[in-house]
Amino acid sequence: MRTAIDRSEYKNLKDVGYSAKKKSISVIKEDIPSEEMSNNMALYDECMYYWSSLADFRKRRKRARMYYRGDQWGDTITDPDTGFPIVEEDYIKRQGKIPFKQNMIRQMVKNLLGQQRASVSKPIVIATNREDSEVSDMMNNAIYAVHTINNMEELNVRNFEEFLLSGACAGKVTRAYFPEKDRYDVYYENVNVNRIFFNSDVEDIRLNDMHTIGQLMDMTIENIIGTFAKTKKDEERIRKHYGAFADKDRAMMRQGLKPDKLDYLSFDTPAEEGNYRVLEVWQKKGAWKTLVHDFADGSISITDYTTQEIDKINEERLSGGVNAGMAPEDIPLIEAEDHYEDTWHVKYLSPYGLTLFEGETPYLHQEHPFILALYPLLDGEVWGVVEDIIDQQRYINRLISLIDFIMGSSAKGVLLVPDNVIHEDMDLEAIAHEWSKFNGVIKIKLKPGAQLPKQVSANTTNVGAHELLAIQMKLIENIIGVSGAIQGQQAKSGTPSSLYAQEAQNSTINSKDLFEAFSAFKVNVDYKIAKNIIQYYNDKRPVLSSKTGENITMFDPELVKSLEYELVVAEGNNSPVYRQLLEDTLWKMLEAQMIDLTLYLENSSLPYAEKLLQSIKRRQTEGGQGAPDNELMAALQEATNGANQNADPRAMQLLERMASTN
Repeated sequence: MRTAIDRSEYKNLKDVGYSAKKKSISVIKEDIPSEEMSNNMALYDECMYYWSSLADFRKRRKRARMYYRGDQWGDTITDPDTGFPIVEEDYIKRQGKIPFKQNMIRQMVKNLLGQQRASVSKPIVIATNREDSEVSDMMNNAIYAVHTINNMEELNVRNFEEFLLSGACAGKVTRAYFPEKDRYDVYYENVNVNRIFFNSDVEDIRLNDMHTIGQLMDMTIENIIGTFAKTKKDEERIRKHYGAFADKDRAMMRQGLKPDKLDYLSFDTPAEEGNYRVLEVWQKKGAWKTLVHDFADGSISITDYTTQEIDKINEERLSGGVNAGMAPEDIPLIEAEDHYEDTWHVKYLSPYGLTLFEGETPYLHQEHPFILALYPLLDGEVWGVVEDIIDQQRYINRLISLIDFIMGSSAKGVLLVPDNVIHEDMDLEAIAHEWSKFNGVIKIKLKPGAQLPKQVSANTTNVGAHELLAIQMKLIENIIGVSGAIQGQQAKSGTPSSLYAQEAQNSTINSKDLFEAFSAFKVNVDYKIAKNIIQYYNDKRPVLSSKTGENITMFDPELVKSLEYELVVAEGNNSPVYRQLLEDTLWKMLEAQMIDLTLYLENSSLPYAEKLLQSIKRRQTEGGQGAPDNELMAALQEATNGANQNADPRAMQLLERMASTN
């Protein structure tokens, strides 16, 4: 009964019936066996090695954050006088100068963050079969609902900020209980890159060569018990285990809203008092699995059942089918074969060798729950765009300090008085007072050939500092890809609008690679969200439509489980230039009667479009009689006021004409 099966047939595996069996066990023990302790400590040391190997990355990230925050004279240098290390800011102050700084990095990153917010992007599930288009729309709405409940838009912006800062960002997709919704749902969170570790020898930009990943978790004893204890006896064991190391785990309290606890993070000691360290470790391990093809439903999957157990299932099917009057050759059986496969396993353990939980991945996507982006991963190296412009930022600060020093040390209204012309009745203080006073009188002794007092007022010495400053300001814009046009700065007189728009468009080329790399990260996040929706949405539930925000659609898990799809992220440009081009195109199509008013409003980005669209739909629902006319006019009147005063007057005239004729 065991026949060879083409491995290409089970690329889309599904958990069905017996194939969903998992061997995940809680192994909290009062006395940790020596073998388990040895294995856990070996794993602990391996994870510590991976975390320690990322020390240079964390150090460079900290420096980039310092410059981004504005601490741009905080580098440690060698004092040329003493030979000892000294903070650069203290050294400058010791020279009697002020360490001026102009934080250009923050302004440039804020512009990129603004572009990220302005860029409208959303995940789109594309059904492989055209007949499943309605089902794919249902999945789109479900993913949109998950985005809404997790506030994904804000989390993505903060992760993009981390991506610009360090060149890496991480997220995690799991299932959690939402108290405000009183239900379990798909949960997404950003993971701080200071806490994450992985096999740092990765070279594949897709991270297919990753075999270990995890994070350092700080939890209270109550959270540990609530998460891992299944019985009161488990609770006692956990308290006894962590209680023995309570003094060692005690950490110093730090200032609030400060990065100290992450800057000085230890691998085995929690950052705050009252917390305890838990390691979450995911590893890819090879094991023999059973590949099955069930002819009863046509499913192909991998199961933990042995081939002997499959034989028993087939015998039960044959016996039951024959008793039911079926011919043996008509009874659908299961074909099975053994093969070796890599699978992801998770282990939660304490720093002292206690296994809190271990098991095979429970997720339908058959992977770990983390999503990691490493940029650019050139020969395995990662850095952020902020690191690219630190040198330019330092030189800008240096030039500003130099210009201030030159201006401060140059002559400004210095009075030169020859001593042979000073009268006995006047001293230098009196002369200085009279010199600066309106209608002042200075008594001098003028001898033949003597020079009169004169005032010296010199301009700032022209050493090219201003030109160098302008060059560095331009360089920092070119490197990060944020020009004056994309910042919305006023164009020079006589600049055509088309040229200005083209300059803004061209300036985004330098940053396009950043946005595309981050989009790939978001695709991976949404892929795992979609898989978790298919796995954990077992009952019908209402979900919010992502199109107009007003429709509630019903999610049917039975329809989705058989959906074959591809997941992409459609990027929509939300720049003013793009919106204007879109509105002009829609307007021309509306004038040519190629589209109706409903289609126009559905695709328009004008602020009144959605409200008017809702009013029109209510008109159609109620037959276009009575109150809806007044409702449409009220919506139109509201749309023309306030924030919508800049709306296209042609569109407003057309809408008024349509509203008055209906």
